[in-house]
Amino acid sequence: MMNQHAAATRGMGSCVSFLARPLALAVVVIASLIAPAHADEFVDRLNAEFADVSDTRRSDQIILTVLADLTPPPAGVETPRAAALQPASGAAWSAAEAWATAPSQVAFLEALDQITQEDDIRRAMVFAQPYGLAELGSSAEQIAFIAEGLYTDLGDPALLAAARHLYLARFDQAACLVHVEATRRLAADDPASAMDLLADWVYFGRQVLDREFFAEKAWAFDTMILAVERMRDVAYVDFRTAQSLTGEQIKKVIGRLADRRGPMSLDRIQLPKGDFLGAEQLIASVMTPRGKVRPELFAPTMARLASTKRPLRLFGEAARWEQIAATHVDWFSANITLSSLRDDYEFRWPRNKFDPLLAQPFVVEMYAEHELARNGVAVVTYSVPDMRELFTLRLLLRTEIIGTRDALGLVGFHAENNAYPLDLSGIRPRFVTELETDPFHPGVADGLSPPLVFFVPVRDTKDRYSARETVPPHRISVIVPDAPNVEIQLKADQFVLFSTGADGAADWADEVQNTPDAPAGRDYLLWPPVLSIVRETLTEAGAFN
Repeated sequence: MMNQHAAATRGMGSCVSFLARPLALAVVVIASLIAPAHADEFVDRLNAEFADVSDTRRSDQIILTVLADLTPPPAGVETPRAAALQPASGAAWSAAEAWATAPSQVAFLEALDQITQEDDIRRAMVFAQPYGLAELGSSAEQIAFIAEGLYTDLGDPALLAAARHLYLARFDQAACLVHVEATRRLAADDPASAMDLLADWVYFGRQVLDREFFAEKAWAFDTMILAVERMRDVAYVDFRTAQSLTGEQIKKVIGRLADRRGPMSLDRIQLPKGDFLGAEQLIASVMTPRGKVRPELFAPTMARLASTKRPLRLFGEAARWEQIAATHVDWFSANITLSSLRDDYEFRWPRNKFDPLLAQPFVVEMYAEHELARNGVAVVTYSVPDMRELFTLRLLLRTEIIGTRDALGLVGFHAENNAYPLDLSGIRPRFVTELETDPFHPGVADGLSPPLVFFVPVRDTKDRYSARETVPPHRISVIVPDAPNVEIQLKADQFVLFSTGADGAADWADEVQNTPDAPAGRDYLLWPPVLSIVRETLTEAGAFN
């Protein structure tokens, strides 16, 4: 993430993207020649993204039908992470297992499997529910979805900037179910089925990633990151106990996480259109074309947005917005700001984090920590979320997926050879077709393709000690937010796989912290899975008793 303090010291002109300026001005000139669009037109434009999806490819109609009958998860597994951590030996497990095996939950899992079997993203099913009530129709099925809150509410009149994706909370309940069921299958000595279920959930998250709002994409990224880590966790638990996973089973799981032409296709992920269209609609609704804000509409509309649980809630009082209206920029400047933000994000999105063309601060940094600047273009800055978070989440997901494919490849190699390869290339081509690049490694800026770092403790750490010393177990200090910091010791029966992490330097995973802003000296640990380490630590502390 770029230094916001540095951006704050720069003037407004230097913060506007060098590519965004001419595009922004062109948009304003063209827009000034046409009549303002009707508010509903923006909703129609957004829903057109899904209009051509055939009913046979629509996953929403299938999954929402069973989601409506899903019952809330019991205590101890009421959040996705809590459900992922809960062991089958925990005090909450009996109730969790009974919940997961009830008919309504089983029906959801069957539907999830049904909509996630296509392994080519070009033919895969699509969550294509239109936004707002107007396009949902009046069939008994759609009325049931509305009654259950399984749709996106745009309010009345429909306002994209006020979108509330009501189904996301229910998706979280479904995530809890998936993680509980994965634990149940693992406890029943069926780790392959548990991992297949988690792959189904990853596929569903990928469908949601193709939705058109920031909130939906952020949910999908978070969901996929946890599910992919959980796949390693399942493999780890089996590896340390029964070792029942076969090479063929592992190869099949790796195949389900194939990228590019496969179901993940991370390079096909686009920035959300809905939030930007929402800002366009807001400008058209509360501003006079080529003029100023309309006070009689500006204050109540902006106050209304406060109820959508966006940062606007801090400025929810209409009186406050009436004051802001007096200093708000005109229609031209609002459009320039919107175009500059959008163009800057879109210019950066297809590039890796080390691209020298990205040396300038994000345009959004000009407003992120400056209330006066933010309020001056409120129709844009309070309707378009800070998209930098999606850049970070995509980086983490890419790292997790690459790490999972490589880690599972090493487990598969061991399953077939009862030994580890001398280096990571040993898993190719049996389990992976290529060694993928560590997304955090700065070598990609020089055209290099450095893979993740793999080593076997004791076997590969001898050079860290003198010839006279007995090589000790490898110690890793793990820094996590939801458990006491812990130190683990690994011998030659284990292996370590890690990314360089935020500082771009490989430090033997002596200290690890799986966050994009970890301080220097801390690597990003992929094996052993941090989720597994946290569960073991909490179990030893009696947290699940």
